[in-house]
Order: sequence, then C-alpha cells, then structure tokens
Amino acid sequence: MRNLRLALIPMVLLAATIFVSQATAAARAVSVVGHINGGGTSVMTDLPAGMGVTSFGFEVTLFSDGSARGHFDCVDHVGDVPGYPGNIFGAITSWSLNTDGTVSLHITDGKLVAFPGGLVVPGGLPFTVTIQRFGGAGVGHWTLDVPGVTSPFNGGPICQELMVSGQLVVRWN
Repeated sequence: MRNLRLALIPMVLLAATIFVSQATAAARAVSVVGHINGGGTSVMTDLPAGMGVTSFGFEVTLFSDGSARGHFDCVDHVGDVPGYPGNIFGAITSWSLNTDGTVSLHITDGKLVAFPGGLVVPGGLPFTVTIQRFGGAGVGHWTLDVPGVTSPFNGGPICQELMVSGQLVVRWN
C-alpha cells in the first residue's frame, strides 16, 4: 500500500500542474466582445449639399485585448468632389471604445486608390474609422481620419459621413 501511495504522488503532482497551467492559460485567453457590420451609401456632411456620395462596407470582430479582425472598404463616387474620388480600404487590426461612447476601428496598412491616378501610398496608409452613431438612413454617422491629413473644408476628419441607405449595426457579447 505504501508503494502504491508513493507511486501515485508524481501522478497527482503532474495532474495538479496541468490543471493549474490550463487555468492560467484560460485566464489570459482573449475573448470576442462584439461584432460590428455596416454598409450602404452616405453623404459627406462637411461638404456642400449634393456633393460627396460614398458607398462603403465593413465587418469586424472585436476582441477583449483591443485587437480586431475585419475589413473596411469605402468608395467615393467619381465626379463628386475634385480631389476626393477614390477607394480607401484595408484590414481592421484594432479597436477602441472612446470616452464619448464612439467606437474607433484602426487600419494600419490601408490602401488608397485615386480616380484617376491609381495607388497613392504604395507602402500602406494608416487610418481610423470612428462610428459616432449606429443606425440606418439619417441616423448612422461615421468619420474617416488619416493621421496628419485634415479636411480642407473644416479642418477635421477627411470624411464625415451620414447614412442615406444601409445600416451600421453593433452586437456586443
């Protein structure tokens, strides 16, 4: 009986070690905290009425450590505003919930394709999409910021967008 107890001690210690290490790993696990989806058309509210129609779409999964996985794509319609038409897009890699309740989605290696002209920044372009209000037409509102670039119309984000069709939706876990 004594030999059996001595033989069981290493197995019990091994089992306890495995249990503790799994509990520690579970405590550090990153979890999904939400999903945001959006798409449709919007108008740039910082421009004169009738200018700046945009089509956009994105989906993103938000994680507890501030990382994110998703994609954003925005196309300014050709002929709207001189210097604006183009397609800006990229992978969403992180996110933040701001003190004012807005949600910012961060793209670190975006691309901008100008119409005409082609790819503007070959090495990648960081930008941020901030959602001020979730909702549909007349309610949903978002902005697009590029570090170091301001709107020539108001000195703020280069795009300030109000939904005219589609929707911005968040589902928190």
